[in-house]
Amino acid sequence: MVRRFTIIPADDPAQALRIRRFLMAAQSYLIWIVLACYGYVRGLTSITLKTLCFWLSLVVLANIVQYAILRTGYNKRFKDPSLTVGQMMVGLFFGLVVAYYADAARGAMLLVFIAVFIFGMFRLQVRQFMYLSMFVVIMYAGVIFALVRFKPGQFNLTVELLALTVLGVVLIWFSFIGGYINRLRENVIKANNELSRAMGTIAELAIHDDLTQVFNRRHFFTILQREKSLCDRGQSAFSLCMIDLDHFKRINDTHGHMMGDTVLKAIAQCIQDNIRSVDYIARYGGEEFALVLAYPDILDALKCAERIRQLCGALAFEGLPESLHVTISMGVAQYVPEESIDELIRRADAALYRAKAGGRNRVEYLAAWSVQDRS
Repeated sequence: MVRRFTIIPADDPAQALRIRRFLMAAQSYLIWIVLACYGYVRGLTSITLKTLCFWLSLVVLANIVQYAILRTGYNKRFKDPSLTVGQMMVGLFFGLVVAYYADAARGAMLLVFIAVFIFGMFRLQVRQFMYLSMFVVIMYAGVIFALVRFKPGQFNLTVELLALTVLGVVLIWFSFIGGYINRLRENVIKANNELSRAMGTIAELAIHDDLTQVFNRRHFFTILQREKSLCDRGQSAFSLCMIDLDHFKRINDTHGHMMGDTVLKAIAQCIQDNIRSVDYIARYGGEEFALVLAYPDILDALKCAERIRQLCGALAFEGLPESLHVTISMGVAQYVPEESIDELIRRADAALYRAKAGGRNRVEYLAAWSVQDRS
């Protein structure tokens, strides 16, 4: 499929922003072209029509080349993809050309340099501004030399030297101001990035259990509601599995709560590592966990639950006797469309109770209740 060419790319926001900035600068060139033509028509400059056409053509060509570099993405090879310094140097050069031919209006044309410097205010550091200031001062001194060489008697050298001095002082002052504003911009960007990271951390903490780092109970209900909505629309199926650590109180009483926390974290990590990305685990409360298993077939969900039970039962914990293995009991219930979340949890809890009553360390399944059972 052939893509339609656009002046501003729609698939690269950063590149689109750079081109928009360039087009703003190009509009400034257009203003200068109009002023140059006005000065020629009114006889305010000494430039000839041929020379005027030459420089205007060069301005247009320079802008076409700059746009081509940006639009093709070649600018991305540079440290500064915006090519800020390069674009400013082009603008400053043409500003010097305007100053050379401006004659009596030369003093007013010096404002062109300030306009160019404004474009670098949010990108350049003081050091870069200073380099550009030196470039302008040296090049303007060259303009004065050219005036002495080719237009003797047509200008006031004292006035031009004063203009050069004032221009240098103003640009150096602007360099510090521009660098200061750029630092403020960088600090704001840094603060925004830190705020975004902090908000991300807060969002993670809001949905995860502090101890086990799996989802917390509140977020688990959000997951259940979402899975229920998908299932009610016929888009998926899922089962709820309630998990309880067998005789966990004995571990806390015998080996201490720190060991109990270690066991909880290890069990949670074991389960997390052995479920798919479409399945979810949450700490439901105390030593109880809950699983959402997105298997269309309940037999696959039961196989997954059995595999998890065996893996958790085989875990060894440093600080506990080798003969002591922490086992889990599991109750599984498959969601029935239009069933309430409370009903689903009650069935899974009933299956878990059956597993514990049946001797623990086992998986039990409870099918959907009939209308009589629900009542």
